[in-house]
Amino acid sequence: MNPSISSRLSSLRLFLKDHGLNGWIVPTADPHLSEYVDEHYAFRKWLSGFTGSAGSLLVTEDAAALITDSRYWVQAEQQLEGSEIKLVKLNQSYAEDSADWFAAHLKPNECVGICSELISGKDAKNYARIFAEKHLLLSLIRQAPEETIWEDRPARTERPVFDHRVSPRSRQQKLTALQEALKKAKADYLLTAKLDDIAWIFNLRGSDVPDNPVFYAYALIPAKGTSTLFINEEKIPTELRLLLAKEAVSLAPYHSVGQVLSSLTSGTVLADPDEINASLHSHLSDQVSLLELPNPIERMKALKTLEEIHLISEAMLKDGIALVQFFAWLDRNLGKEEMTEQSVAEKLLAYRKSLPGYVSLSFETISAFGPNAALPHYQPDKSGGALIKGSGFLLIDSGAQFPEGTTDITRTKLIGEATDLMKEDYTAVLRANIRLAMAVFPDGISSQILDPLAREPIWQHFANFGHGTGHGVGFFLNVHEGPQRISYPRISPRTDAFISKETAMSEGMVTSDEPGIYRPGRWGIRIENLVAAEFAEENEFGRFLKFKTLTLCPIDLSAVIPERLQPDEKKWLNEYHALVRQKVLPHIHDERTIVWLEWNTREI
Repeated sequence: MNPSISSRLSSLRLFLKDHGLNGWIVPTADPHLSEYVDEHYAFRKWLSGFTGSAGSLLVTEDAAALITDSRYWVQAEQQLEGSEIKLVKLNQSYAEDSADWFAAHLKPNECVGICSELISGKDAKNYARIFAEKHLLLSLIRQAPEETIWEDRPARTERPVFDHRVSPRSRQQKLTALQEALKKAKADYLLTAKLDDIAWIFNLRGSDVPDNPVFYAYALIPAKGTSTLFINEEKIPTELRLLLAKEAVSLAPYHSVGQVLSSLTSGTVLADPDEINASLHSHLSDQVSLLELPNPIERMKALKTLEEIHLISEAMLKDGIALVQFFAWLDRNLGKEEMTEQSVAEKLLAYRKSLPGYVSLSFETISAFGPNAALPHYQPDKSGGALIKGSGFLLIDSGAQFPEGTTDITRTKLIGEATDLMKEDYTAVLRANIRLAMAVFPDGISSQILDPLAREPIWQHFANFGHGTGHGVGFFLNVHEGPQRISYPRISPRTDAFISKETAMSEGMVTSDEPGIYRPGRWGIRIENLVAAEFAEENEFGRFLKFKTLTLCPIDLSAVIPERLQPDEKKWLNEYHALVRQKVLPHIHDERTIVWLEWNTREI
């Protein structure tokens, strides 16, 4: 039994007893329902010892469990070992699996609590309904246990906010477009808590959340008049404050948002039910009409302009230069010096840091060798992780933030010799990546419908992968953004599979293309590029789009079985490598790296 975990769970159980509760849910969330959370909000991690970026901890008086998805099952089993916390593999949904678990550990009509700031209004209703079907009660609690039981809790990060001057669209242009959308929706206000939406609409950036250039704030934007940004004003330099005031953006204290919402006595507030926490919802009076629609900023943000795509391409070129230098160094020094998963990640970081305009990573680098690569979101521990020696696949999933754009790339490199099955797996993943990259599709089709295009070569190989095939990527913003997602349609025992119109693909969307195959205990393979949806053709059948690949880095050829590639796939690969060579080569001045780049972009 892990004594520190046991002690922390005991403190939480005392909190439950004091509040008359029989169970508690600890999600991975902050009040903005962010995907990545600052250490100040990493309560689930502190309580359980599990470091994955997704999962919920469930606690009763005499039991505890962690629910997480397939990306983290092996990691969770390792990190929970020695504690009383049991792993529950996500099967249906967090709400349904949580309700099932609590129903097995509590008596009918007992009550489970959750902090109202850490669950959306929509999810709160959904959880309450599902729990009621299991004859359990759900209670939304404003007082969070972490406020009293978390010893030495890290302070919340508060760093300066700055203007994103590179943006081709001005703050006023964006706000005007948003206000037109609000008028069309017959809304008087937009209430948003989503940090990347707020950063985008106001053309501001920060660094409050690790590797995400965002800052803690709420926003209330009217269909006409002055917008209110709820933020710690000390984070905004005086010159920028004055500029915002001139552009009809007023500042208010961060924690005053509830009071201001409570003071609204009329009008219609558009609030996305997926992104506004239940506590914010509770501040709106019955005199205010609530319009629960998707936040219009999300789609506006996803549709990059040609100027923005051009800037993102500049970021990709910078990143490509660093990656080519890194992989050339790796090949030159393998076997000559000791390398670990962590040391190669640090070497890649050093190359990126040398680039002009580098801001930060876009997420913590996934550097995994051999069996570790079978864990899609594995990261080496403080000891440095596995030694890179012998034979196996080295999978590196990484990205960087530049003012011009956000990058995200995965390359899987063969170290040593490959078995026939390793080569077959690698070739199937490469084919999957290329099939999606070559897709032509109707404008407005759901991104979910594109998923089988990538999976078919892997299914033909009688394999599959548990994560999505693609996600949206921000413009110097979060590495994961919506609304598009190339993934299985969601299926639940309660509903039929559905294809969401909100995930429609449109021109200007930047999306990842990242299929994979993972054989537990053996190896993992993922190849990821970023692609932009662009116009292809318009005729009597409608308007069609295609993908333009933005990422510029060679794809390892050493494990490819060329005869397994279809002619159009081979043509795509050779043309892609010719493009990488054309774009990156002029920026490489080391002769050894030039030779490496030319060889690794050769025709096959």
